[in-house]
Amino acid sequence: MDLHIGRVTSADMPCAGFARGEFDAAQGYTTPVCTRIAAAQGRYRVTVCLRAQRDAAEVVLFANGRRLLWRGAMRAGEQTVVTALCMVHPVLPEGADEPAPACGIELALVGDGVTMESVRAEAADVRAVLLMGDSTVTDQGALSPYAPGATYCGWGQMLPAFLGTSACVGNFARSGLTAETFRTEGLYDLMKAQLRPGDLVLMQFGHNDQKRPHLTAEGGYAEALHVYVRELRALGAQPILVTPLARNSWWNERAYCDLLLRFAQAAKRVAGQNGAPVIDLHAFMRDLLMDAGRDAAKVLFHIGDYTHTNDFGAYRAAGFVAGELMRLGLTDAAPLGAWTPHPPYDVPANNQGDEALPPEGLEALYRRYEEIRPDAPLTRMEALELVNRTCGLFSHNVPVALPADIAQGESYTEDVRCALQHRLLPADMLQGGRLHRHRAVTGREFMRVLKAGYGMRCCTEHLPDGSGEILTRAEAARICRKAKI
Repeated sequence: MDLHIGRVTSADMPCAGFARGEFDAAQGYTTPVCTRIAAAQGRYRVTVCLRAQRDAAEVVLFANGRRLLWRGAMRAGEQTVVTALCMVHPVLPEGADEPAPACGIELALVGDGVTMESVRAEAADVRAVLLMGDSTVTDQGALSPYAPGATYCGWGQMLPAFLGTSACVGNFARSGLTAETFRTEGLYDLMKAQLRPGDLVLMQFGHNDQKRPHLTAEGGYAEALHVYVRELRALGAQPILVTPLARNSWWNERAYCDLLLRFAQAAKRVAGQNGAPVIDLHAFMRDLLMDAGRDAAKVLFHIGDYTHTNDFGAYRAAGFVAGELMRLGLTDAAPLGAWTPHPPYDVPANNQGDEALPPEGLEALYRRYEEIRPDAPLTRMEALELVNRTCGLFSHNVPVALPADIAQGESYTEDVRCALQHRLLPADMLQGGRLHRHRAVTGREFMRVLKAGYGMRCCTEHLPDGSGEILTRAEAARICRKAKI
């Protein structure tokens, strides 16, 4: 089946994977040019003819889910034909019971003065690389105008460009998932419906498993991986374990704090016990971070985030994964040049919602809690504000369903959204789908939330568990002052 479109130059139509921003494109941001092709779910070979009206130092072509198909540079008058593979499949949004249907092939081109002259797509009988994982793997959105350093990005969405025409990529990872909830929330069944014998299945978990007491590296986490390997082999697939992407977490400026080492070791152990291939992404990223140093490595991560890479960081991780697949003899890898990080690395404050306070602003926040009604019980809503600021967290553009008693657009909404996106709230604080934001918090409850946020940055072993007594506003501020990162 061949599908054709003509010349596409509009930057006004909505782009899949991009949300509109309101900042100045002259500051290093570029507006994508977009087009869509109606296509049923399946695997496709896509051919795109690009033409540059003027020199363009950076040209980037994305497909469904903002998956990278190609990047390079073009000279004025140059024509480039890009051939890549694309997979069209349903997605299951967070909080949804039913998957959203496949939406065809959606392309987004970023490159000042570059246009899509023509696009052709045809069904392709090719092998697929299917991805299981969490927010460090999943397809993340970006703002338009676009800057690669100012995005969230999972390495899975950078992988297609490295695989070229050797395999297409189906990314079924989703933010917040564990090795257990990938199954219980329906993503595993969704992926299996697209699986063909001979496909590769890469699985990377650990970031959220370590927050669940029953999913220890040696316990529930490892057992879930064992089961996936056995089941996928029975379906004719080739399971491959990927150790969890290392966080940019440090004890201090010189000593790296490896929060995911046990989970990486467990994944390698499961691979060995099952005779399955393993890709040690954890070791690669950890060594990369340690060579760069804590502060220099920040250009590979979203601003203020020590877990989630931007496009530059995800590109480095995907390049390593693709290289390992080629070394194992499972796919080819397209030769791609380095993508050197360059500004802007951050999104202006008016696009971040309730942005995390700078370090000097934390003292003012803590004093407010110590000086205004210091002996009053700390509420759940106040706990979220303190933890989000102390841990430097802010909400991002991944959709999340709010509790029934939390309204959109209120002053507190972004703190709740942030806490939900970063999985700070234990299940017993959301019983019946309500947060009860005015309910008083015990010391133990507060420390559970604080440890969940703090654990994305640093080791939590030195933090106390807290007592069952109601915590006051002043006490909570003093705890946060000692724990601030």
